[in-house]
Amino acid sequence: MTEKIEQMMSQMTDAEIRERLAEYMERDVTLRPPLIAVEVRMKPTYDASCRYDVLLIDEEGGETPVQFHDRYSRLLYIFTLLNPKGFQRRQASANHYSALCHLYSQLYFRDSDALLRTIDSTDIKRPGQFLCQYVTQARRAIREASPLAEQFAIDRPQSNNGRLLIPFVSQGGTVIIDASLLHNNMYNV
Repeated sequence: MTEKIEQMMSQMTDAEIRERLAEYMERDVTLRPPLIAVEVRMKPTYDASCRYDVLLIDEEGGETPVQFHDRYSRLLYIFTLLNPKGFQRRQASANHYSALCHLYSQLYFRDSDALLRTIDSTDIKRPGQFLCQYVTQARRAIREASPLAEQFAIDRPQSNNGRLLIPFVSQGGTVIIDASLLHNNMYNV
């Protein structure tokens, strides 16, 4: 132990030492309850950014919201949740991204023109760039939400015979999707 730490500890009361220890233990990843589910839930109030939240649920019932930095990464994450066995990029782009367009309209109460413009502008130089870019952003949002969420991030397609999937979901993990999102929709690609 360094001299400075020893000096600080000798000046602290038992209560202060316990308080400081509790602070450090709260930050210790190994002591956190494991994540056991992912949920897509309709927000209780209207929000122009999206009608649905994505939450990581731990075994104590704690909920950690995932803060996506853009619409398209949230769209692709929820789309991947709705396809537990995963999907190939060419399947997602089939019929000019019709399944993604439909989900986009449901999530954001907007037509999909902005989505299609973004896809066209990013894919013009490098086909497939739209999916690559926003899947990467979705991975980052999941990892920032919790240090325990690695299995909840979209995995690399090279590890799954070319399919984009979430390991936790593909292995039968608990996924809770708001009924209003599933109503009359089939997303399994």
